[in-house]
Amino acid sequence: MKDVGGSVLAVIPARGGSKGLPGKNIRPFVGLPLIAHSILYARMCPEIDRVVVSTDSGEIATVARAYGAEVPFMRPSALAADDTAMWPVLRHALDGVERHNGVRYDYLLLLDPTAPVRLPEDVAGAYERLRAVPSADGIVGVSQPESNPIWHGVVERDGWMTDLIAGGGDYVRRQDVPAVYRINASLYLWRAKFVRTQVDGWRRHGRFLLYETPEFRAVHIDDLHSFERAELLVTSGLVSLPWLAHAGDGGRRARPPGRRSEEARTRPVRIADRMVGPGHPCFVIAEAGVNHNGDADRARQLADVAVESRADAVKYQTFTAERLVTPTAPKARYQRELTGGDESQFEMLRRLELPAAAFRTLKEHCDRRGIVFLSTPFDEESADLLAPLDVAAFKIPSGEITNLAFLAHVARKRKPMIVSTGMSTLAEVEEAVRAITDAGNREIVVLHCVSDYPAQPADANLRAMRALAEALDVPVGFSDHTLGLEVALAAVALGACVLEKHFTLDRTLPGPDHRASLEPEELAALVRGVRTVETALGHGRKEPTAREADTAAVARKSVVAACDIAAGTALTDDLVAIRRPGTGLPPRMRPLVLGRKAMRDIAAGTPLTEEMLS
Repeated sequence: MKDVGGSVLAVIPARGGSKGLPGKNIRPFVGLPLIAHSILYARMCPEIDRVVVSTDSGEIATVARAYGAEVPFMRPSALAADDTAMWPVLRHALDGVERHNGVRYDYLLLLDPTAPVRLPEDVAGAYERLRAVPSADGIVGVSQPESNPIWHGVVERDGWMTDLIAGGGDYVRRQDVPAVYRINASLYLWRAKFVRTQVDGWRRHGRFLLYETPEFRAVHIDDLHSFERAELLVTSGLVSLPWLAHAGDGGRRARPPGRRSEEARTRPVRIADRMVGPGHPCFVIAEAGVNHNGDADRARQLADVAVESRADAVKYQTFTAERLVTPTAPKARYQRELTGGDESQFEMLRRLELPAAAFRTLKEHCDRRGIVFLSTPFDEESADLLAPLDVAAFKIPSGEITNLAFLAHVARKRKPMIVSTGMSTLAEVEEAVRAITDAGNREIVVLHCVSDYPAQPADANLRAMRALAEALDVPVGFSDHTLGLEVALAAVALGACVLEKHFTLDRTLPGPDHRASLEPEELAALVRGVRTVETALGHGRKEPTAREADTAAVARKSVVAACDIAAGTALTDDLVAIRRPGTGLPPRMRPLVLGRKAMRDIAAGTPLTEEMLS
């Protein structure tokens, strides 16, 4: 399991049942569901790497995902009772997330949604203090009442939290300490290794630091009175919640670039009649590129192959060599290997151009064949050429990711933009997305990409898709330049919303991109594979399928009669055994049948059922 140095997992516990204030976790609080405040707060804290909600309620899970938190699994009912302690809930969340992603976190931050009046500096201050004291197991948020001091709270002795009246006879007199604090719900930050080893009684088994917050904002909502008091703090202006300034855009800007919760629920993008994004089928783009070698008839043949493969779209490239490169620009290494070094990049691209009129013809041909037509413009004039064709989207090549003026120019055409990110850092991608959104376009899909032809699987770094999704809140896909199908299918399994793959009529044709392209039969196999992978992903709940019932009856075991048992006989250990088939009482019930009497004669080998026993 991989360790993620200094990483913080934020867990927001939100049980569906609330007796004091029913439905409080999704009750509107200052205009947002109560739980949304904890989610948006976490997204403003750069110390937090991931935000998950632990809930047993499908309604709460839906709201949490809508505001950018992950709900990777539902909390079992055994951990959702009125008397369930906090500790097993947190350990369940930590263990589940770490197993699911194969990583180990260093810290676990509890964010109780019923304490919404927090400030981002609270997490920052607690995080830095805990990191500075390696011997501490955690840090606990406390406040000091301004009047009516409490007598059974906690104090700070020699820098550590100590109960004022502690267990085991350790008594700390009120007059021996300068201040008594109450633990509030504003902040709990533990080292994850401490969480993994504790069953209960954390206050007795660890060493904790105190983090003080003012009493007036240490509100814990458990009934209507405390709810109204907390809301009054905000509406009166006494406390300002910074994420509310961005609540109108779903909280998308309520965080700094970079670290935040994983697999956030992003708004899908409509491309033609397809919805592209999480929860929708992967949008497969058959990348014809320049594999027509400048021949318009071959370009139409490529469209036909894409149709037969059942891809969602076929994509070309729109450029003129004069506007793309200087006459002396060198070729890339892979271009020299495939097309020789005698000609310049300019001369090579000149041979691969399609005339402007060809794109209208191709668009009309694609419309007739029922496939989405796409093309990549490499300059403003090429984008202007495509716009009147009513293209479904603009594809932005990796090489233009730092050309912010070009990105803004295309963005202003108000069409969805599919942006490849080869050769880019996350900061460059964020800057590109910001240029697009600042130009008024939020219909963006980002494609992770490795700009090598062919790319090596070892360089694919498919997990970068998750980093992009975390940072950007946009649908994320993969533009694949590896050979074969395996990496592309793995990308879909990891959640790629869009998959782009080069294809050609014949890999032996001359040209720079044919070698790293699929042939027609392979393209069709890829699309079939994508749909199979999507089917295999399923709903995510661990439960048996209907088709497993027959196997379970044969492969599982039951409590059976070890010998003939006469009616009225009390069952003892030697009279029962565990054997197949699994049509009787399950093995776990063996201790419960001992001592019960047979209601009738039972033949040896008979699976026992409830009606056979008294």
